[in-house]
Amino acid sequence: MTKSIVTCCSVGVYGHALKRGNQYIVNNESDDKYRITGNHGRLVWIAKAYFIEGNITLPYLKEWKVEDNPAELDFIEVDLMFSDGSKRWCLITTPSKLADYFEKQMDRLGFNIRHLLILKEINYEAIEKTLRYLEAQDELTDVSRALKQ
Repeated sequence: MTKSIVTCCSVGVYGHALKRGNQYIVNNESDDKYRITGNHGRLVWIAKAYFIEGNITLPYLKEWKVEDNPAELDFIEVDLMFSDGSKRWCLITTPSKLADYFEKQMDRLGFNIRHLLILKEINYEAIEKTLRYLEAQDELTDVSRALKQ
């Protein structure tokens, strides 16, 4: 009997056992879970929702860059480059910069920006950790927009 292979598309709360993009051999399965050997070397049952069936290559975030000066703007644009050649972008701000924006824009009562990330602070480490976390949760595409090339 050949065992099937699944690819992790989201780590969820299983960061100790899974890595997005890794392939795992299915040792057993139920209606809604796979039993795989996690990265920590133990057999675990994990919901099928965290996987795609087959040996799939998922694009990953290769690099990102910020060209704006965070000291000058309330919203900073971040360009994202992926392993498959695709490019996306998002905006980042902090709670205090968001409050400053509303102070300056007296006529605005609110707005909706789906590709806006609010970080505690804007520095390389905070941006990197946030982007990697969102990627591991398979949310980076949802919080960014395609960059028209």
